[in-house]
Amino acid sequence: MESMTDPSPSADLTPAERRTGMRNIYFSQVLGAHLFMFLSASAIMPLFVKRLGGSDLQAMLPSAFVSLVTFAQVPVAMFIRPLNIPRFLVRCWATSSAVMLVGLALVLARAPGQATVMLLLAAILASQLLLQIGGTFWFPLLHDVVPPEQRGRFFGTMRALWYSAYLVLGVAAGMFLGQNPAPWKFTVVLSVVTVLQFLREPFVARIPQRRRVADAFDWRADFAAVWRNRSLLVFLGYFTLLMFLAGFIGQPTVLYMRQLGFSTGHNTVIYAMSAVGNVLSLLVAGVLLDRVGTKRVFRWVHLILCALAGSLVVAGELPATVAGPLITGLLIASGAALASANLASTAQIFHFAPEQGKPFYMSLSVAVTTLGSALAPVCTGALLDSRWGGQVFVLGRLDLSALQVLFLLAAAGLLLAMGLLPLVSDVRAGGAAELEVTARE
Repeated sequence: MESMTDPSPSADLTPAERRTGMRNIYFSQVLGAHLFMFLSASAIMPLFVKRLGGSDLQAMLPSAFVSLVTFAQVPVAMFIRPLNIPRFLVRCWATSSAVMLVGLALVLARAPGQATVMLLLAAILASQLLLQIGGTFWFPLLHDVVPPEQRGRFFGTMRALWYSAYLVLGVAAGMFLGQNPAPWKFTVVLSVVTVLQFLREPFVARIPQRRRVADAFDWRADFAAVWRNRSLLVFLGYFTLLMFLAGFIGQPTVLYMRQLGFSTGHNTVIYAMSAVGNVLSLLVAGVLLDRVGTKRVFRWVHLILCALAGSLVVAGELPATVAGPLITGLLIASGAALASANLASTAQIFHFAPEQGKPFYMSLSVAVTTLGSALAPVCTGALLDSRWGGQVFVLGRLDLSALQVLFLLAAAGLLLAMGLLPLVSDVRAGGAAELEVTARE
């Protein structure tokens, strides 16, 4: 048994302030946190890059950029301690939106080609870098506002509302794009969600924060505290591996459906269906997480994703009329599993958060755990652009593509990675954490 103190993050906030803060967090996410989703979890960006003449590797880079730039949060947390966190967030995120709009305007003015692809990727990288610099203090702000006993339900509800809005936008975008859209249609879709990111800022500005004074910078002590926390380090390594393996059945599925002959609109709508699984899962996962703990959630995630990866291979051998509905169902189930896993990860990270050095701790934790999801699509794109990408691999009576082989390898890896679960803390509501084996701190 492991016990760790989780000091009340809201001691300086009244119940009314906490309710106001949580309400504004809901509105800010539902209204304006969709550019991030369209870049990292939508079929639109890979298809846009391919439409502009980009390679498979370049098509996978936007989602990788979104994950990799989270490492910028670490030095920001080390050397910047804003007294007014909401104001810092608003300035960074508004600038991020402006950069993205300028980049889209420049892309719209150019003809498709490698130069245009590189311009688009540069705009995404710069925009997401600014977004993540501000995001350094997003989770610490939420940690101050949301009481520990409500975290599972709060984040479950917040993400269910967020993904519901994203689903509506994703389906509408797919219908707008149609069968073989011109590049300007992609820029319209991305411009709309970028403007929505602007509109979230008034709600962010109204989120209350704990009254605090500037503390001395001591990132060495903050890093040492993280390094001494054996349970946290084990979890970070485990979850990074889980997201790496799960990443092979994420955005690479967009390229898989493209190989199978799905149109741009059809591909976009089907991939957006993963949000249905997100919503259905999060409506109950938050409550279940508070009751049964994180470890059971992770165990089921492994089993579900393993089955889904294998089923994707089968889908490629079926007629398109059957493969389409099957892949849709698989993506819904995948969305449910990944939403539950990310919710459980948030509970883990929030549980181990120290009272001092929270921005550094959370930035490092988020950056490390997103590394896996960044590497998987990059590896997939690099493989498809190599000489192995066009090879046919024979397995019994099946002739498998490179992507199908990757799905099978991911399924095997997810099954084997379950062996790490006994080492992972089982976090429950109220601050308790249990281990199946004893780990010395």
